[in-house]
Order: sequence, then structure tokens, then C-alpha cells
Amino acid sequence: MTSVHLHAPAKINLYLAVLGRRPDGYHDIETLFQAIDLYDDVYIKKAADRTTLQLPNHPELETADNSALHALAWLEQWAGRSLPVEITIQKRIPIAAGLGGGSSDAAAVLAGVRALYGLDIPDDELARGALSVGADAPFFLKGGAAVGEGVGEKLTRVKLPDNYAIILVNPGFPVSTAEVYRLYSKGLTGRFAEGRLWRLLADNADIGDLLHNDLQPVCEALHPEAANVRKSLAAAGIEQILMSGSGPTVFGIVKDGRTLEQTRRRAAAHAKQSWSLASARPIPFGVRIC
Repeated sequence: MTSVHLHAPAKINLYLAVLGRRPDGYHDIETLFQAIDLYDDVYIKKAADRTTLQLPNHPELETADNSALHALAWLEQWAGRSLPVEITIQKRIPIAAGLGGGSSDAAAVLAGVRALYGLDIPDDELARGALSVGADAPFFLKGGAAVGEGVGEKLTRVKLPDNYAIILVNPGFPVSTAEVYRLYSKGLTGRFAEGRLWRLLADNADIGDLLHNDLQPVCEALHPEAANVRKSLAAAGIEQILMSGSGPTVFGIVKDGRTLEQTRRRAAAHAKQSWSLASARPIPFGVRIC
């Protein structure tokens, strides 16, 4: 094998509660991840001597700080040798949008280079490598639906209904996750809140009943345009609406898949030209080789 092509899916957070701020500055959260069929394409090819990274249409991301290169660096440290590759990432997931695109790309590099070089890395060890890149990166190695605890890295896979679709609207600007958490922290009392997600899941709550995001009001205060996105989906007749992660992407639940295209047209009619719309469905897997 000299090359590999992977799909790196996006995720949405169906539920996100911030339980408290830890002494190390990170936050304990309780979240419900769901992988969706909106993908980046990640192409990895063995190279003769040095690694290169290309992101067509996004040259600003071709830097040493890219999460894909951090993932490769972890693999090289684990292997104790250089693993030169040519990485090309075709971005479809909006950048810094609350959908985990960068973390998913990093997870794809971990899985792809492991396969390409035949590295004997156990899955749990690869997950530790993913965590070194980002708190949500371990989720993308398995995907599906999972409860995330701790900083999001303590994962428990769960079975959720998948008979729905979603409309995603991104207003076209990035949001700093660190800034959103910093502002949210100003309202914390210092006492950790008790989680309630597991109780909701035990009650077999409907997907719509699960929807919750502590960070949404903060993002909307920072970026009022994000609130306009939410209002536009409501104007299109969608009742179950939530921001994903730290934003600014907002999604609406469409229970009847037969009405998805009609609902998408209504959403597009209420959207600004600078916004991007996509439709997607939940998937039971994470990054995978095509």
C-alpha cells in the first residue's frame, strides 16, 4: 500500500453542559456527540523523504500548527522514526465552526498513517494520540453516537435513534472555542454542577428533548449573527434547533426525511447569501478508509 483515502466526518453536539472549570484551566463537560455524513476527504501518500501538507482553497491552514501534522508527529514519536507522507485535505466541513473538522482530519491522519505504514498501534493507544491533538479527536476514531465526559475524551458509545436528518447553517466566520469558554467561565461559581445527561438517556428521551448547549448564549452574545441563523431556521418552520459545540454552526432536526429537501429550500430562502447550508444524517462510524 502506497496511498490511502479516508473520509473524515463532522460531528454535532446534541447536548453540551459545562460542569465546572478545573485547576488546569480546562473544563469538565458532559456532551453527546453524533457523527454525521458531512466529510472532509483526506488523502495520504508515502513520500520519499519529507512530509508535505496541502489544503486546496485553504493555504492559510498549511502551517506547522495544523492538527494533521501534530497527529503525524505523535505517530513518529511512537514509532521512533520518520514517517514521511504527502497529506492532501479537501475541506468540506466549515473551519472553526463547532463541527470538529480539524480534529476529524487529525484522527484520519492517525488511522491512515497507521494503515499505510503497517504500525502495530492498539486502538486505545491511538486514542491517546488523538487526545494529544484535541479533546474531541478521540471521538472521531470510532464515531457513531457517544457520551463524552471529562474534557470530552472519556467516551461511552450509546445507541440513539437515527431516523432523522439535519439542516446545518454556518454563517461564514470562525469562532474561537477558547474565547467562548473563557467568557462562559466568568459565570461559574467554582462549584461543579451535577450532570443530567445520563438521566435523560435513561428516560429514553426523544432527540429533540435532549437538545441543550450551555455555550450557545455566549457565542450568540459574542456574535449576534449566530442568533440570526437560529432565528432563520425557526422562520423556516424548524422547531428543534441547536448550536453545535462552541459555534457558530446551527443545526435543525428534520424528523421526516421525506420533507428534507423541501425544508432545506425553505431554510435557504431565509438565509443570507454569505451563509452556507448543508443537509446531513447521523452515521454509526467515524473516520474510515474508503
